[in-house]
Amino acid sequence: MKTMKSRQIIAQYLYASLFLFILSAQGCKREMEELARLSELGAETREYVVSPDAGELNVNVLSNGRFNVLVSEDAEWMSPHASDLQGDTAFRVAYDANDGFPRMGLITLHAAESGRYDTIYVKQRGAKVPQLLFPTLNTTVLGDGGRVTSKLRTNIDLDDVDIQVIYPNDEQTDWVDGDFSYNTTDSLLSFTVKPNPSMDDLRSVQIRLSFTDGWGEQLVATLYLLQANAQNLFGTAATFPEIRLWAGERITSDLFIEGYVISDAGNKNMGDNLQTTPTAINYTLNDRTAYIQSVDGRYGFRIETATIQDNVFQRYGKVQLLLKGTTVEMETNPDFYTIKGVTSDKVMSQVQGGPGNLVRKEKYMHELTDDDIFTFVTLKDSEFPVRKGSFTPVNEGYTPLFNAHRITKYPLLMRDIRGNSMYLYTNMHTPYRRDGAVLPYGSGTISGIIVHEKFPRFEYEDAANEDQYGNIGRYQMRHVTRDDIQFTPQVENGFSELLAEYQYPNISAGVALPTHGGNGRITVSTGASIAATSDYSYLGPCGNNYLGNNNQYGTGVLINGMKQNTHANTNNDGKGGAAASGIAANIPWWNHERNRGEAWLVEFSTAGVSTDQLSLQLTAMNWASAGAGAPRYWKVEWSEHGNMDGVWTAVAKYTVPDAPNWSNTLLHQLPAYKNMNFRLPSEMLGKPRVYLRLMVDKNLASNGNTYATEPIAGPSNCAIGYLAIRYNK
Repeated sequence: MKTMKSRQIIAQYLYASLFLFILSAQGCKREMEELARLSELGAETREYVVSPDAGELNVNVLSNGRFNVLVSEDAEWMSPHASDLQGDTAFRVAYDANDGFPRMGLITLHAAESGRYDTIYVKQRGAKVPQLLFPTLNTTVLGDGGRVTSKLRTNIDLDDVDIQVIYPNDEQTDWVDGDFSYNTTDSLLSFTVKPNPSMDDLRSVQIRLSFTDGWGEQLVATLYLLQANAQNLFGTAATFPEIRLWAGERITSDLFIEGYVISDAGNKNMGDNLQTTPTAINYTLNDRTAYIQSVDGRYGFRIETATIQDNVFQRYGKVQLLLKGTTVEMETNPDFYTIKGVTSDKVMSQVQGGPGNLVRKEKYMHELTDDDIFTFVTLKDSEFPVRKGSFTPVNEGYTPLFNAHRITKYPLLMRDIRGNSMYLYTNMHTPYRRDGAVLPYGSGTISGIIVHEKFPRFEYEDAANEDQYGNIGRYQMRHVTRDDIQFTPQVENGFSELLAEYQYPNISAGVALPTHGGNGRITVSTGASIAATSDYSYLGPCGNNYLGNNNQYGTGVLINGMKQNTHANTNNDGKGGAAASGIAANIPWWNHERNRGEAWLVEFSTAGVSTDQLSLQLTAMNWASAGAGAPRYWKVEWSEHGNMDGVWTAVAKYTVPDAPNWSNTLLHQLPAYKNMNFRLPSEMLGKPRVYLRLMVDKNLASNGNTYATEPIAGPSNCAIGYLAIRYNK
């Protein structure tokens, strides 16, 4: 690193320290020490922030002796109305208008007799706001060397800017000259570079500009410069399909791609974070992840940078990326490609842009293909069909919010008008994931980056091979901002009509009745009573600073505009638990006499309903004791009779995860309810009474260390947080 130019910033804090040191030296005598213990001196307010306009401020002081008022030498723009005061009092300080940048001055109170002192900081806003920005973060220069120019938006004199030239660690030659200049007319920063002597190798450097204002706040702008080789060659432009052919290899040719950045450096929802052990997570992968799609939007690459600092990719920027020395990795079923080992010096150019730069890709879920992976797609006519909870309705005791690292993300169910469903990923560091807002439950569009990521806490050892453990679907989506979700707020404004909804417990004589309306009921096949249980649908905020059920919407379940969950135990520990918000049955779920499972029985009517889409939405969890003994495998079936020993028609199969055991948390345990969607057959329509049974399919459970290897152990408490039957209007 070479410092080319620096500004001597006035060190106001150092001035204060030196001044006070001199004062303290005067009070070294024992008599003064005794007096100091009996004296008092202090300003009621230690810091003032004032406007750029001229004015006065009033300073209140508590003192039992005489003291002086001193202003730091670098703050001539302030003048106190008094300099020698005594006792509890106040004085006024006049300050001039500030037509420049923010500044700060010090006022020191000094009691000479006792040697006591106090310091007051006065920060004045400026009429000017410092600006230091490269609109284009990257630029290139020929191997011949010569003058480099780059647009720089700034209102700061270059003499006040610190300029550093940062070479790669392995480079010894200083090839950037120190002749930096700035032309205010055309807003161009310019400097010269020496010729590149290598016939083959490109070379790169960072030009780092920084400015520290009077408040100590720093602005930084970095220009990434790439120089061609002695033949003035940067490499050859390659298409995305051509780069795919390097899968499994390190790129040895000077190839570069051009495309648009669809991710955003610093965003906490850009990529998967690796669960390295059941209780540890490597969070750096998210910060090293970027996505670039081709100019036409057809193909995309995931980019893994070598370090977090190398991720300089700004959303909507048009980039040219040199790929020599990087590695292309391919995964199959589905097929997608990752370029690893990318460093910031490989960015040949990056021009800032906006949403209009991207080709708008609008699709229904069933229209997605593998080529859409790592591209930005807008899904049409979609909805969040589970009408309660946040983006991440989890037990926060297992998240970084409580310094635990046992879940990396949560997949939230999405469904579209064609009846298809997929999941929306939200990482646990996403700032708005549980901010107290109600999710929109109407329909509309949702945009994001299409990905394929595993989630073993939903599915695990059910796949044919270990590579597919955690597969929850061919495609998922990652949102970049909350504004990517454009759903109408209310379900009444969406494409769905609710036939029956169990959003919040309405239990009568051990039978669960719908939260809204009177279409049907839920019972248990053994005849046992259903009870209320907790879930994690509290909207937030959560954490040690947000204890209690204080959100005006509670879990988001409102009836006639009224918050339903008012239970005192909801979120009492700040971990998002919602007391008495779901339903549960604690029964023996395997019937050994009939060698079959027991079931939830959902009864409802479809009379008069005509639609092309009928569906079931469900959230479920096993409150397994020590993570063991509860049924893993379930199935959905339907009939018109409701007789457990009659003939039922198969609909789908699914698994239910166990709640985690803190002392032995496994990768397939889930500190949340699993949300699922099932298409229901059109044959169920137009019936005065139909039944769904959610039935245990296999007599298999975890033993606390395995996925599902042991018989179901006696009664176990199985829960449903939400259930709905809906159809398209």
